[in-house]
Amino acid sequence: MRRVNAGPSESAAAWSQSPQDLEEVLRLAGDAITVQAPDGSLVYANRAAARQMGFEDAAELMKHPLPEVIGQFRLLDADGAVMPVERLPGRRAMLGEPDPVEVIRFQRVDGDAEDRWSLVRATPVHRDGQLYAIINVFQDITALKRREIELATLSRVGELVGELADYQTTLQSLAQNVVPELADWCVVDLFEPAGGINRVAVAHVDPAKLRMAEELELRYSADPSSPSATQAVKESGEPQLYPELDDQMITQAARDDEHARLLTALGLRSMVALPLAARGKVLGVMTLIEAESAHRYSAADLPLVMDLARRAGVVIDNARLLHETNDAIRMRDDFLATASHDMRTPIATILAYLQLARRQRPGGDPSRFDGYLERAERTTVRLARLVSELMDVCLIRAGQPLPLAVEAVDLVALVEQAAREHRPLTPSHSVVVERAAEPVTVQTDAARIERILDNLLSNAVKYSGEGSTVTLRVARDGDGACISVTDTGVGIPAEELPTIFEPFRRASTAGGAPGVGLGLAGARQVGQQLGARLEAVSEPGAGSTFTLHLPAAAPVGHLEEPAPELIRAIPDARNERIADESKSQQQIEREEAEFKREAHA
Repeated sequence: MRRVNAGPSESAAAWSQSPQDLEEVLRLAGDAITVQAPDGSLVYANRAAARQMGFEDAAELMKHPLPEVIGQFRLLDADGAVMPVERLPGRRAMLGEPDPVEVIRFQRVDGDAEDRWSLVRATPVHRDGQLYAIINVFQDITALKRREIELATLSRVGELVGELADYQTTLQSLAQNVVPELADWCVVDLFEPAGGINRVAVAHVDPAKLRMAEELELRYSADPSSPSATQAVKESGEPQLYPELDDQMITQAARDDEHARLLTALGLRSMVALPLAARGKVLGVMTLIEAESAHRYSAADLPLVMDLARRAGVVIDNARLLHETNDAIRMRDDFLATASHDMRTPIATILAYLQLARRQRPGGDPSRFDGYLERAERTTVRLARLVSELMDVCLIRAGQPLPLAVEAVDLVALVEQAAREHRPLTPSHSVVVERAAEPVTVQTDAARIERILDNLLSNAVKYSGEGSTVTLRVARDGDGACISVTDTGVGIPAEELPTIFEPFRRASTAGGAPGVGLGLAGARQVGQQLGARLEAVSEPGAGSTFTLHLPAAAPVGHLEEPAPELIRAIPDARNERIADESKSQQQIEREEAEFKREAHA
């Protein structure tokens, strides 16, 4: 028959009767356990309790009075507030409260160890109706609390992602939400289109440390050409982890002894630089740094902080998309407003001249009749040109190719003609042409080259002082040709040149000159449709040179569809348009006065 166990085995019975074994269980238990006498003094501690308090073993811990042991820590409650001694579970148990429980955050005063969280329960033990001892059990919940803090931080960051405020303000708020729970320092740098680095956010809980960081930024701004964690992230698109930052590494990163002194004073100890990316492009870098805290970043931290950086990248990308959308809407509205204004005047003029011509009685002055029709025709040509420009802008904004009327164009003749057109309009400036002796001919669209030159000449005059000279040059450029427009005006800072052709970008030296920043953007886009390249060189205070490099032949692209005779006659009507557009302001005013008199006759 099988033997049925009716009770504990002999070995179990023997083990349970051994005080030494029970002592060993308590000593090796994973939770920290201490015992206090009724007067509050510490009478027992196991190994886990000793190590949590920063001692090698229980014997070492027991050599120190309990107030001294507790004095090593700043005790905080679950909400982060300082916990008074009266709220400690052991103290409350001594006063008769049964099984008090608290979540306590143990924060080393000297900062030599990471914060620990414990669920502390105190159990009073009574004998003969009297308090005999208090047993304190410390259940380590550090991992749970850290995860709770991480999730709460990500939740707050997620709320920021949905906001449509200025992204720099949003990123500063994000950085402030990161410290001090996930980092002592949070720094956000964005990459500028011109290649520079723009620091948009710095966060730390200590205002004095922030002032030190501001001093560092003023004296040692980021250098895009020097090797750094930020540059490494930009080039690789991968996070850069530095678990330990020793003094030697900080000294090597410093630019001089004073820089090293200031960096050392910040007490930087561990760092991770994270890419702020969206849609496959690195937009900037978020740098998290540990200094005062004992935490050191490791590979285990990367999933969390990369999630944080991904959300920050979304903030930046959303803000830039919103900015681009608003720019597009503003450009549309500005263009429509300008086009409407420019079209309203010629339409009204055409109508009035035609009405005057119809009112001429048979036998009237034929020269007047012909004059009205001639002016109506010239104004209609101008209107057709405006409509053509409007169509071009619409096609470019829609990403569609422009219809091209490609033909052999003598650039020397075209440039000289452009100069003749502008001289009467700018009597306070000198417009000169420097050209090759022989014709320079390419296959391109003459009307659109004229449009680009008109923009460049208008800008050259607008941003140059009275009495200055604007120089047009045309020459061979390999198999193709180049046309340049040089002025001696206000110039453009070098760092702004890479963005000067972007819509709504105007140089900081533009001052109060009228304009919305669309002319150069449109000129470059039209040039690109012709296979041309528009470039600029400039120096503030010394003027600018814009050069259009044209290929020998424009791309085949879209061909112009057959147009009404009036539209096709635009090139042939050029001389008449010059005569009309070249009038001085006084001439225009005199003609308008004459027109009003005739209209009321």
